[in-house]
Amino acid sequence: MKIRMVFLAVFLAATLLPADAGAIARRHKTFPVYITIDFGPAGKPLHQGMLFVEKGTTPKEAVSQVFPVLSGKTCCDSREVMAIDGVKVDPAKNMWWTCKVNDSKKVSPIKKKLKSGDRVEWKYIQDSQ
Repeated sequence: MKIRMVFLAVFLAATLLPADAGAIARRHKTFPVYITIDFGPAGKPLHQGMLFVEKGTTPKEAVSQVFPVLSGKTCCDSREVMAIDGVKVDPAKNMWWTCKVNDSKKVSPIKKKLKSGDRVEWKYIQDSQ
Protein backbone atom coordinates (compact mmCIF):
# COMPACT_ATOMS: atom_id res chain seq x y z
CA MET A 1 0.00 0.00 0.00
CA LYS A 2 2.83 2.37 0.92
CA ILE A 3 4.60 1.80 -2.41
CA ARG A 4 1.36 2.43 -4.31
CA MET A 5 0.91 5.80 -2.49
CA VAL A 6 4.49 6.87 -3.28
CA PHE A 7 4.04 5.88 -6.94
CA LEU A 8 0.77 7.84 -7.11
CA ALA A 9 2.41 10.95 -5.59
CA VAL A 10 5.35 10.77 -8.02
CA PHE A 11 3.01 10.18 -10.97
CA LEU A 12 0.80 13.15 -10.06
CA ALA A 13 3.78 15.44 -9.52
CA ALA A 14 5.24 14.47 -12.89
CA THR A 15 2.00 14.91 -14.82
CA LEU A 16 0.36 17.84 -13.07
CA LEU A 17 3.32 20.01 -12.11
CA PRO A 18 5.53 21.09 -15.03
CA ALA A 19 9.24 21.00 -14.30
CA ASP A 20 9.94 24.55 -15.50
CA ALA A 21 8.29 27.89 -16.18
CA GLY A 22 8.72 27.34 -19.93
CA ALA A 23 6.35 24.39 -19.79
CA ILE A 24 3.76 26.49 -17.99
CA ALA A 25 4.18 29.25 -20.58
CA ARG A 26 3.72 26.84 -23.50
CA ARG A 27 0.62 25.32 -21.94
CA HIS A 28 -0.99 28.72 -21.36
CA LYS A 29 0.34 30.27 -24.61
CA THR A 30 2.29 32.99 -22.83
CA PHE A 31 5.84 34.22 -23.20
CA PRO A 32 8.35 35.99 -20.95
CA VAL A 33 9.12 39.70 -20.92
CA TYR A 34 11.43 41.47 -18.50
CA ILE A 35 10.02 44.47 -16.67
CA THR A 36 11.60 47.22 -14.61
CA ILE A 37 9.63 49.86 -12.74
CA ASP A 38 11.84 52.67 -11.43
CA PHE A 39 9.97 55.02 -9.09
CA GLY A 40 12.92 57.45 -9.11
CA PRO A 41 12.22 60.58 -7.06
CA ALA A 42 9.05 59.02 -5.57
CA GLY A 43 11.34 56.97 -3.33
CA LYS A 44 9.69 53.56 -3.74
CA PRO A 45 11.93 50.54 -4.29
CA LEU A 46 12.92 49.54 -7.81
CA HIS A 47 11.00 46.54 -9.14
CA GLN A 48 12.63 44.16 -11.63
CA GLY A 49 11.49 40.77 -12.78
CA MET A 50 10.27 38.41 -15.43
CA LEU A 51 6.60 38.42 -16.33
CA PHE A 52 4.64 35.99 -18.49
CA VAL A 53 2.21 37.76 -20.84
CA GLU A 54 -0.15 36.74 -23.63
CA LYS A 55 0.13 37.64 -27.31
CA GLY A 56 -1.12 41.20 -27.89
CA THR A 57 -0.08 42.51 -24.47
CA THR A 58 1.07 46.15 -24.37
CA PRO A 59 3.62 47.73 -22.00
CA LYS A 60 0.75 49.41 -20.13
CA GLU A 61 -1.05 46.07 -19.70
CA ALA A 62 2.21 44.42 -18.57
CA VAL A 63 2.87 46.98 -15.82
CA SER A 64 -0.74 46.65 -14.68
CA GLN A 65 -0.04 42.97 -13.95
CA VAL A 66 2.57 44.09 -11.41
CA PHE A 67 1.10 47.27 -9.87
CA PRO A 68 -2.24 49.07 -9.91
CA VAL A 69 -2.36 51.55 -12.82
CA LEU A 70 -4.53 54.64 -13.07
CA SER A 71 -5.36 55.77 -16.61
CA GLY A 72 -6.44 59.16 -17.86
CA LYS A 73 -5.52 62.11 -19.99
CA THR A 74 -2.17 63.53 -18.89
CA CYS A 75 -1.22 65.09 -22.20
CA CYS A 76 -2.83 63.79 -25.32
CA ASP A 77 -4.83 60.58 -24.79
CA SER A 78 -7.33 59.48 -22.15
CA ARG A 79 -5.69 56.02 -22.05
CA GLU A 80 -2.33 57.33 -20.83
CA VAL A 81 -0.74 56.16 -17.58
CA MET A 82 -1.55 58.70 -14.88
CA ALA A 83 -0.18 56.69 -11.96
CA ILE A 84 1.61 53.44 -11.18
CA ASP A 85 1.15 52.10 -7.64
CA GLY A 86 -0.17 55.49 -6.51
CA VAL A 87 2.72 57.51 -7.96
CA LYS A 88 0.99 60.11 -10.14
CA VAL A 89 2.24 62.33 -12.92
CA ASP A 90 2.39 65.97 -11.90
CA PRO A 91 2.48 68.34 -14.90
CA ALA A 92 2.99 71.37 -12.62
CA LYS A 93 6.25 69.85 -11.34
CA ASN A 94 7.13 68.22 -14.69
CA MET A 95 6.95 64.71 -13.17
CA TRP A 96 6.11 62.00 -15.72
CA TRP A 97 6.08 58.28 -16.32
CA THR A 98 8.21 57.27 -19.30
CA CYS A 99 8.28 53.91 -21.05
CA LYS A 100 10.97 52.17 -23.08
CA VAL A 101 10.91 48.82 -24.83
CA ASN A 102 14.30 47.31 -25.61
CA ASP A 103 15.91 50.70 -24.79
CA SER A 104 13.80 52.52 -27.39
CA LYS A 105 11.74 55.52 -26.30
CA LYS A 106 9.89 55.50 -29.63
CA VAL A 107 7.07 53.24 -28.47
CA SER A 108 3.45 53.79 -27.56
CA PRO A 109 2.77 52.11 -24.20
CA ILE A 110 -0.87 51.67 -25.21
CA LYS A 111 -0.28 50.39 -28.77
CA LYS A 112 3.04 48.51 -28.86
CA LYS A 113 2.56 44.72 -28.83
CA LEU A 114 5.22 42.95 -26.81
CA LYS A 115 7.23 39.97 -28.07
CA SER A 116 9.04 37.21 -26.25
CA GLY A 117 12.14 38.48 -24.47
CA ASP A 118 11.26 42.19 -24.72
CA ARG A 119 12.65 44.42 -21.99
CA VAL A 120 10.08 46.92 -20.71
CA GLU A 121 11.21 49.83 -18.54
CA TRP A 122 8.87 52.26 -16.79
CA LYS A 123 10.63 55.19 -15.15
CA TYR A 124 9.26 58.08 -13.10
CA ILE A 125 11.26 61.18 -13.94
CA GLN A 126 11.35 64.91 -13.51
CA ASP A 127 11.62 66.40 -17.00
CA SER A 128 14.03 69.33 -17.11
CA GLN A 129 12.27 71.11 -19.99
